[in-house]
Parts: sequence; C-alpha cells; structure tokens
Amino acid sequence: MEIRCHSVNSASGCRAGAGRRRGEDRCVIRPCATKAALGAVQQERRLARRRGRDDSDVDAPPATSLAARESYWIDIETRERGTDELYDFLMQLRLPPFFVSILSEPSAWTSEVIALRGASLAVFQILPIDPDDDGAETRHVALLSMSRLLVTFSTFPRRRRGDEAGGGLHALACRYLKERGRVPEPSSSGVLLAWLQFHVRRTARAVRALRLATVEMDEGMDANPPTFEFEQLVVAKNCLQRILSVAEEQDELIGRLAAAEQSTDGLDFANCRGAFSMLRANSSSNERLSSRVEKHMNELRERLMAQRNVSLNQRLALLTILTAIFMPLTLLTGIWGMNFDDMPELRMDGAYYKALMGMFVLVLFLVYCFHRAGWTGF
Repeated sequence: MEIRCHSVNSASGCRAGAGRRRGEDRCVIRPCATKAALGAVQQERRLARRRGRDDSDVDAPPATSLAARESYWIDIETRERGTDELYDFLMQLRLPPFFVSILSEPSAWTSEVIALRGASLAVFQILPIDPDDDGAETRHVALLSMSRLLVTFSTFPRRRRGDEAGGGLHALACRYLKERGRVPEPSSSGVLLAWLQFHVRRTARAVRALRLATVEMDEGMDANPPTFEFEQLVVAKNCLQRILSVAEEQDELIGRLAAAEQSTDGLDFANCRGAFSMLRANSSSNERLSSRVEKHMNELRERLMAQRNVSLNQRLALLTILTAIFMPLTLLTGIWGMNFDDMPELRMDGAYYKALMGMFVLVLFLVYCFHRAGWTGF
C-alpha cells in the first residue's frame, strides 16, 4: 500500500505579507506528512463536540470557513485484497465500523453513496489508466470526505518509469489538480470536485475518441462495404459498453452527492456551486453522448447485417439460376444414360455433337429468359 498526503490551501494564505490581488486566491497543493492530516481531523472532531455541547458558549472559538483553514488530501493505492496496513490506517480515522468494513475490502467494492453526519463515502467506476487497452477492465475507486480531509482509494498499480501514464493514476490526477483553476476552492470539497472532474473528463475524452472511431467505421463502410470487418464493430461495441457503464455511474454518483450534501458535514459545495453545476453538466453530457454513440453503432450493425443479407441473397440467387440451368441438362443426360436397346438417338449420324449443340442452345435460351425476367440484375 502507498499513501500520499497533500496539504490544500490558498496561495494568498501561503505567502505571508504578500500583497493579495482580487481573484488571486488560487489553490496550492503541496506534499505533507500524514500525521498533520490526521491531527486536523481530530481537531475538527473536538470542535464539533464542543459546538454540540454548547452552541451559545461565548468562549468557544469562532467558526471559520473551510477555505480559510488548511485542508488535506490523502491518496491511497492499495491491493485489491485487503491488507492489515490499510485496516490500521482506517482505524486511525475513527470511522464507523461499516465504513471500515467496506473500505478494507477493495475487491468487494460496489457503486454506492453513504452519507453520515461526520463523513460521506462514495464508490464508483472509472476507466482504466489506458482506455485504449482492450484487455484492461474498469475499476472501482472510493472517496471518503470529511471536514478538512479528503481520502481517495484506488487499486491501480503504479506504472514503471518511462510509461506513458507517468507514474499511475495518482500522478495523472495530481498533475491535473495542480493546474491553475482546476480546484474551485482550497478545501477538501473543492479538491473532491476537481478529482471528480478529472475522472469525468477522462470519460469524456474516451467517449469522443470512440465517436471519432465510429464515424471512421461509417465512412469505411460507405466507401467499401465488402472489405469492412465485423470484428472492428464488435471491439468498438465492447468498448462502448464499458464507457457507457462508467458514464452512467458517474452521473448517478454526482446526483446522489448533491442530495447528500444537506445531511453530512463532509460535503460543503456552498462556495463552489458553479464548479459543481459544471461537473453535473459534464457528467450528463457524457451519458447523452455515449447513448448517441450507442445508437450510431446499432445503426452501423443493422446496415452491416443488411449488407450481409443482400450479399447472401445474391449468392443464393446465383446458385438458384445455375441450378435452374443445369436441371434440364441433368434430365437429358439421365434419359440418354438409360440402358435400353431401342434408342434411335444413339444411331443417328453426329448424335453426340447434335446433343451438345442442343444443350448449349438450351443454356443460352434459359440465360436469356432469366435476364429478361430481371434475375441477373445483381
């Protein structure tokens, strides 16, 4: 298991004494010690208990927004089978027992959203690191959101050095989150939205690439139908089913997170409504575009099957014509092949050549009749 911890705060808060211009409150993500994140969680729990005991206590520390305090993001890459190290880390967070039982068994993860007062848990599907890899399967990831802390879990192994992925899923996500403007608010909820947007955009790129591949298959089928390979459509269809499943789950997840915000302290999108609305719009767009690509592929399949049926019917028509032509010839050879003594045709001068000439004329007559009837139009 590999644990990476990051502190999340505003750029203006990190520069003591620096002049702050309007609109420069961008998010800064830096590596930090896991102990600091766990300490922040414990501090939030103590403040919550103090506020719960006496909300009117004038000596209680004033409530400040999450954006004004340092938040943390912990990313965990673990094996599909649960480990003692993962279980020990979850126990340090003092989670409800059934949260620990779910997160400690990654191989049993299923898509779900659970929201409690102090924390919320979400599990959903994402595409593999390399969406073009036909052998790669979708995986489930989990996110645990608490006040000032976001913990993400994945079971993707780290890539070797020099691979295109550049270190695995965490490296891709961290590179995305550190770009300017990606995190709408320097808080755990802001990082959560950016992390979800990262996966939604990966899905969007995969859908667009598949749509372009579908258009190319359509053009290839129009240009030269006989050379089109059905295997291409089967591979694209399998890839579409994988992407469509991920897009539907992601759209459903975001809708359920919006509904769960009111019942948990682990989600607070009050200061980033615009980013959340964009996230919902992007996830809905992925699902709609996937459905349109699926419809296009179904049309291609129907056209391909219709083309194959036409080709099969043409072959059957040719066999039917050949059978009709050779049927009278077979009849004549059957008659002349009978062993009778009294057969005048056998004693005629030039009977053999006359029989061949008669058969040839009969064949030409039948071909002419079929042509006039329109049976040879293919």
